[in-house]
Amino acid sequence: MALRYAILSSGSSGNCLWVQGGGVEILVDCGLSARRIGERLAAVGGDLRNVQAVVCTHGHGDHVAGAAVLARRYGLEVHGSAGTLRHIRGEPPPERLHPVGVRDRFRIGGLEIRLAPTPHDAVGSCSVVVADGETSLGVVTDLGKPTETVRKHLEGVDALVLEMNHDRQMLIDGPYPEMLKRRIAGDLGHLSNDQSAELLAQLLHPGLQQLALAHLSEHNNLPEIARDTAGEVLANAALSPNLVVAEQHRPGEPVLLRTRRKGQLGLPF
Repeated sequence: MALRYAILSSGSSGNCLWVQGGGVEILVDCGLSARRIGERLAAVGGDLRNVQAVVCTHGHGDHVAGAAVLARRYGLEVHGSAGTLRHIRGEPPPERLHPVGVRDRFRIGGLEIRLAPTPHDAVGSCSVVVADGETSLGVVTDLGKPTETVRKHLEGVDALVLEMNHDRQMLIDGPYPEMLKRRIAGDLGHLSNDQSAELLAQLLHPGLQQLALAHLSEHNNLPEIARDTAGEVLANAALSPNLVVAEQHRPGEPVLLRTRRKGQLGLPF
């Protein structure tokens, strides 16, 4: 079997990604209301009642807003660092909360979840790799700067969801207060297009099937700028994974990954 996934929402107003594989269904982040997550999932042919768990990358509201209702009403198990779980509002049932370390590996059904710490202004922030033994999906957003830890963590994935938050000049010239601009551009903020391109160039490999540019700022970036920046990196490497720009206000098309042929680059399960 291979992973199937869909980006339900991506941006500062809410982030959520659905993954199916290993006999289970999970969410990576749940930054929308449970109702909206259910609506987005239904729009791509899924059903929230079939989801078993959510893995939260960090505790900001645009990544955990729906966690308490998902745990209480739908019985989802919520996995995240201790710092992340402390920021979930709405009194989720304590027995549904599962603290994990930012370098942990753990299983949800037939899926292995691998975490790595990320530099961001949220305690316990992490990137996530979901693997089923045949294929793997890496997710990294809300990253202040590329690090060697993150690069190694995401090395060899079949699909990559990569933050490309802002264009530096648009951020400088944009409407945000100076303090917020410094936060976004700082080492604990968000990746610029140029920083994302640098990390992407290091992560590219012939087995990469899918690339989604994520968490674009609606004020400080444009989809065409992000796409052109990533496209140049792909062209320089003579590689052509399917490239999409994740959207804030509607879900992306579901993606079914292909299993690897013997001899292809990949990391052990």
